[in-house]
Amino acid sequence: MASAADLFSLQEIDLALDHARDRLVVIEEEIQEPDELRELRQVQEEKESVVAGLRSRQKDAEDEVEQVRSKANQIETKLYSGKVTSPKELTDLNDDLRSLKELTAKREDRLLTLLVETDEADGDLSSTKSRLSAAAGEWQARRDQLLAEERELKPEVERLQSSREAAVSGIDPASLKLYQLLRERKAGQAVAHVERGMCGGCRITLPMSVLQKARSGTGLTQCVSCERILLVT
Repeated sequence: MASAADLFSLQEIDLALDHARDRLVVIEEEIQEPDELRELRQVQEEKESVVAGLRSRQKDAEDEVEQVRSKANQIETKLYSGKVTSPKELTDLNDDLRSLKELTAKREDRLLTLLVETDEADGDLSSTKSRLSAAAGEWQARRDQLLAEERELKPEVERLQSSREAAVSGIDPASLKLYQLLRERKAGQAVAHVERGMCGGCRITLPMSVLQKARSGTGLTQCVSCERILLVT
């Protein structure tokens, strides 16, 4: 039959394995791109679309202003060329020129509004890009650290698994079954040290008969309260 010391040694290995495996699970979760980064990237794409739309409208507005100006220049050139002498035609040209200048002013105002909106949207986009770049840089640095830790942990898990196999090979089935059952029930702590007459697991004072049996080393002795296997050192 295995001794409490044998099972305690196995427990130390199992606890280290539990910790390493749990940490690997956490690392696997944390190396995935965080929601914040995906959301920032989506926000950037949306703002890039807004800026692209504004620039397209701005280009159309510039073309419209240029077209009206060109027409106004043509009429103005004709009006002051001296070639038109008919009063009615001169009046019509003046009216057309005045209308085109008013239309030019309206389109220039619209273009100015678009220029301001585009400039503001560009600034907003630039700010979002900076935030995304900073967040991505921080996450990448953190991810590199986690991957380095993962590279160290995986060989450690393999080493601990080998150690566990070696430890288990020297433990009889009945003792191993009891140990595993207690580990499941007691959050991994199947074996507890006896400290100043108390169970290190549940902290109750043990009866003298239980202490004597645990000290004798003849078979496995369990705590009368929490049922953990007692180890006296």
